[in-house]
Amino acid sequence: MTLTGEGNTRQSVAVVGAGAVGGVFASALHRAGHDVSLCVRTPFDELVIETSGGTEHVPVTVVTDPADVRPVDWVLLAVKAFDTAGTARWLAALCDEHTTVVVLRNGVEQTDDVQALVPKTTVLPALVYIQAERLAPGHIRHGYGNSLDVPAGPAADRLTRLFQGSGTDIRPQQDLLTAAWRKLMLNAAVNPLTALTLRRMEVMGDRMIRDLAEGLMRETQVVAEAVGARLTGADVLQTLAFMEEFSDGNGTSMLYDRLSGNSLEWEALNGAVVRYADLYGIDVPLNRAMTALLHALAPLHAAPTAEEPAGTQLAAA
Repeated sequence: MTLTGEGNTRQSVAVVGAGAVGGVFASALHRAGHDVSLCVRTPFDELVIETSGGTEHVPVTVVTDPADVRPVDWVLLAVKAFDTAGTARWLAALCDEHTTVVVLRNGVEQTDDVQALVPKTTVLPALVYIQAERLAPGHIRHGYGNSLDVPAGPAADRLTRLFQGSGTDIRPQQDLLTAAWRKLMLNAAVNPLTALTLRRMEVMGDRMIRDLAEGLMRETQVVAEAVGARLTGADVLQTLAFMEEFSDGNGTSMLYDRLSGNSLEWEALNGAVVRYADLYGIDVPLNRAMTALLHALAPLHAAPTAEEPAGTQLAAA
């Protein structure tokens, strides 16, 4: 038995996806004394995490081929919802009946598609609360926050032990449904509004944008109640207050994805609000408008078509 510095058994961990979230938690688990591999498409030499306290160089193993891995104790799945199907080969190689997969992603539909890929494996949904930005492959800036909300139970207890000594706060929730919709209430406002305006959180200082954010949250809260989440108008006001605590220079994952030319996870955010609203016959015009706008966005740096003069894309953005 190998023990970490905190007295826990040393575990094997694979992090699938080396974006901001994957990088931060890979670093945390290395700090806790575990054997950590990063499963990626784009190779890099080392994992570098920038924080206000300095720069950390993390000696994790970087793997680019599922043929080079074998089952591990834990998999942290840190990809967007629309990339889940593309991780099938990784999950098949990394998982057996003894593995636990922790799904680190936004939205309220976290585990069904993952469980279908690994039917004999324990799958644990997790709500991520960090502010981090991927600057380049393997290079992450971690601003603040370092916690995960997970459903209370034996898997949460094991995850707490796994992260002991890492600086990460594991917060078991008796009602993850409510916790997930509370987070979606924030994400359905700040993610699209920063991505569409191409501005960081300082844009929320604009009264019209702040009012629009509140409208998006109120629509989401009504849908959440219909689904069974225990959210009220008071939660909207608390979420607005939480939003206003963010630094003006903070961005959102959707803004970072748009600036990088990546696909946007609108289907898991505003798209989810619209889908559930349709099920319950609830009118959500603001979320429907955000969904349509995000769906229609062209890549920020796309080349102009033959009929389109150079510069039109950038001006339109």
